[in-house]
Amino acid sequence: MSYWNMHKRSCMQYRRHFLVDNSVFHVERCMSVMQSGTQMVKLKNGAKGLVRLFYLDEHRTCIRWRPSRKSEKAKIVIDSIYKVTEGRQSEIFHRHGEGNFDPSCCFTIYHGNHMESLDLITSNPEEARTWITGLKYLMAGISDEDSLAKRQRTHDQYPFRF
Repeated sequence: MSYWNMHKRSCMQYRRHFLVDNSVFHVERCMSVMQSGTQMVKLKNGAKGLVRLFYLDEHRTCIRWRPSRKSEKAKIVIDSIYKVTEGRQSEIFHRHGEGNFDPSCCFTIYHGNHMESLDLITSNPEEARTWITGLKYLMAGISDEDSLAKRQRTHDQYPFRF
């Protein structure tokens, strides 16, 4: 059974599996891929999708994209992210219902004071999983190997405490 199918079964299973299966190596690989950048389609209200290069900045504090006419505003601070959802769940994805987007290549980042959404489509499911996993770790404050190692040690000691 895939990791994502387990999420649907039980939140507890999801959390336990997330910590166990996503080793330091895996998280660091996610961070490396995110910092290198990934071309994704950015969906907008009533417009065609825009192909942009999205990347995690060197300090792992912001997601940025280019090209953009508003280069300094073309960013989302990790601390402003409320949640990351996989699939075509957002309002904008529903408006683009006619699009033939593979749901496993789609995800949405909800951020900001007004819960804005950034709706993205990757070229393959692996890229989407990499970004979703990396963003969830960053949101949890687990952005370096020491923090992850501490979290895993705690999990090993107290496997059902979250």
